[in-house]
Amino acid sequence: RVLPPSPAGSVGFFADMAIKCGTLSFQPLGVGTNKWGTDPQKYNHNNIRSAFETSLSAGVTLLNTAQLYYTSENCIGKLRSEVPGGEKALVISKFDALSQKTDQLIPTLQESCQKCGVEAMDGFLIHHPKGTPEAMADQLAAAYQRGLVKNVGVSNYDEPALRQMHQLLKDRGVPLVFNEIEFSLLRRLPESNGLLKVCKELDVTVLAWAPLASGRLTSKPCTEQLSEAQTVACLEQMKILADRHKKTVAQVALNWCICKGTVPIPGARTLEQAQENAGALGWQLSTEEVAQLDAVAVDSMGMYNSPEAIYTFFGWWPPAVVRPICTGFLHCVLALARKCVPLQDS
Repeated sequence: RVLPPSPAGSVGFFADMAIKCGTLSFQPLGVGTNKWGTDPQKYNHNNIRSAFETSLSAGVTLLNTAQLYYTSENCIGKLRSEVPGGEKALVISKFDALSQKTDQLIPTLQESCQKCGVEAMDGFLIHHPKGTPEAMADQLAAAYQRGLVKNVGVSNYDEPALRQMHQLLKDRGVPLVFNEIEFSLLRRLPESNGLLKVCKELDVTVLAWAPLASGRLTSKPCTEQLSEAQTVACLEQMKILADRHKKTVAQVALNWCICKGTVPIPGARTLEQAQENAGALGWQLSTEEVAQLDAVAVDSMGMYNSPEAIYTFFGWWPPAVVRPICTGFLHCVLALARKCVPLQDS
C-alpha cells in the first residue's frame, strides 16, 4: 500500500481517499485512544468528546484501543452512544495476550464488545506475540466464524511471527488483515528490515503506533528539552518542510507515515489535537521530500529505546540536576523491558 508520488504541496491527494482493509473502508489515519480516561483531571470527558467529534467530522473514523488500555474501551462505548453519528466510528481492539490465557480470547472479546457498544468488533488483534500460535489462531478463527469480529490481526509481530500467523489463519479460512507496530521517523526499523515490504506482500495493513514518537515529533513545549542528536537533526529537517507546506511538525511526521503506506494512529484528547492530526490529510510530501526525511530518520529510537520518549510520553522531565541519573536508570529499565516484553525486532 505504498502510495504513488505526487508533486510537492499537492492538495487533496489524501482527501476522501479511503483505503480498503478487509471489510473496512477508512481514511489512512486513525485515532489512538490509549490515554482516554486515564487522567480525568487534565483531560475530562468533554475534552475527549470534542476530540471524538472533531475526528469524525474530519472523516477520521478509525479508533484504536486495547484491553490493556483499561479505561479506553468504556470511553469509546459512551461516546459512540451519546454523540450523534458516533456509531459511524470503527473500533479496533486488542487481546491482552500478556496477562490472559489463550482460551480467554473469546470471553474477553465479548466483554470488549460490550464496553465499546458494538455487536461485533470491527477489528481484533493479538496485542503481543505470546502464547502458542496454533491455539491463538484457533481462537481468532472461532471468534471470526462466530461473528464476534469482522477482521482479525496481530500487533508487534516481526516477519517470522507474522508469516506463521498469516499461514495458520489462512489454513483456517480467515484472512489476517492488520499488523500494528511501532513506526515513525525515530523508529524506521520496520521499513529498513523489510517488515513493511512483507506486510504489503501478504496484503496486511500496517497500523503505526507512536507515529509521533511518543510526542517527540511535535511542537509541544516539552520538546524544547530534547537533546538526543539524532532526534534534534530529524526535527530540524521536519521544521523546514513544515514551513514550506505551512503545516506543523506533527502533520509532517504523520504524512511521512502515510507516504510509507501505513495508517498512523496518533493520540488525541482535545479538539486541537484532533484538528492537528486531521491536517495530515489532504496533501502529500513529494518523493524528494520523503527522501530528505529518510536521510535523517532513525531505525531504533522508539518508545523502548529512548528515555526522552518516556519523558515526552508522560509530559514530565526530571530537573536538570538529576536528569543524568534518571536517564541512566531509564536506560536500564528499557533494556529490561525489551527482554521481557515481546515486541517486533526488540
